[in-house]
Amino acid sequence: MATESFYETMVIDTPEAGARLAEAIEDRERNGPLVLGPTQGVDNDPELIRKLRDALR
Repeated sequence: MATESFYETMVIDTPEAGARLAEAIEDRERNGPLVLGPTQGVDNDPELIRKLRDALR
């Protein structure tokens, strides 16, 4: 049984935040979900994540 939830209320209070959300939704519709293979560590560098995502296409 889950002990915590990762669902949180999103606050979209600027035009930039709205644009980023729209871009994320369009990316998901265009490319499907991001599914990574097994990983050795955790990295949240946006540029590295983009490179990994592009390599899986």
